Amino acid sequence: MIYFDNGATSYPKPYNVLRNTFNALKNYSFNSGRGGYSQSLKTSEMIYSVRSQIGDMFGFESENIIFTKNCSEALNMAIKGSVSKGDHIIISSLEHNSVYRVVHSLFLDDIVDYDIAKYSFDDDETVNNFESLIRDNTSLIICMHSSNVFGVTFPIKRIGELCRKRNIRFIVDGAQGAGAADINAKRDNIDILCCAGHKCLLGPMGSGFMSIKNGIKMKPLFEGGTGSNSLSPVAPDFSPDRYEVGTLNNPAIIGLGEGISYIKSMGMDNIYSHELKLCSFLYDELSKTDKITLYTPKPEKNKSMPIISFNLGDYSSEKTALMLADKDICTRAGFHCSYLAHRHFNTIKQGTVRISVGPFNTEKDCYRFMNVVKKL
Repeated sequence: MIYFDNGATSYPKPYNVLRNTFNALKNYSFNSGRGGYSQSLKTSEMIYSVRSQIGDMFGFESENIIFTKNCSEALNMAIKGSVSKGDHIIISSLEHNSVYRVVHSLFLDDIVDYDIAKYSFDDDETVNNFESLIRDNTSLIICMHSSNVFGVTFPIKRIGELCRKRNIRFIVDGAQGAGAADINAKRDNIDILCCAGHKCLLGPMGSGFMSIKNGIKMKPLFEGGTGSNSLSPVAPDFSPDRYEVGTLNNPAIIGLGEGISYIKSMGMDNIYSHELKLCSFLYDELSKTDKITLYTPKPEKNKSMPIISFNLGDYSSEKTALMLADKDICTRAGFHCSYLAHRHFNTIKQGTVRISVGPFNTEKDCYRFMNVVKKL
């Protein structure tokens, strides 16, 4: 099998992720922080160590790392917890449905109004498009780090600086960039970063998190047991307890920590450079192939994630992907939960076939893939 669907979830997982996820089921299946016995205390230490790893990687305080089951849940918490009636929101023209549907639902409920800033291959134009939409009541800007469909990245640091100057909260969807790209909340002026743990961070499915800048307060999306302030009818006012309800997914969290450890041991830039090199080769070869349509410039370091979308002639993307699947090549076809991105790139009719390269792909995978494509 050739696996080119790492944008959906990374595969295979590093060996230590598999081993320590199983180990967590065996040795850390206890409620962290909710028991005075040694096993509970040791579990708390393990969970805290992963908070520290995430905080160190992205520039947040450990106690401000909120574990979720995926990035979509984190974005729901961040967006819905940040707005009040009458607020104005700006999102980008490439946003995933995990942002677009949440914001549009708030609009339909007459809570907020929103505008969509057009993405451009020119960073200056992209930043200007956001700035031109700011109103007096703009309270929130939400932007993905990189497109899950087309791989292009946004000038996050510059958009964050714009938000800081205008006193606007800035939420970043890091689902496709976190773990491959250099993202730092302090440098990039990010107030809230939402991430999947099972994509570039190489953790298990069921892992995700929301990271919050010190001083940021939000309305909790969920209420319930936190293991603290149990005699109070309201949620605690401190992180992470304010936002984490119920029993955590210890195995997924501990597995995520091992994914981060693997990235650090290999070097995040080394992994990213390897993936981008393979992606650049695929782009060059596809661009030479009759009937292939590509939608973005060639992948470039710090301007692209290792993702390419293409179509073969007039075939639907699903048909092309099925032909590839018959040769044991795994890609993703369709609309990738991102109506806005396909509308922006005018691919609503066909969708696209997405190739998303991972750290364990090889040059051999790419040569075999191209040999198959040329015969379709």
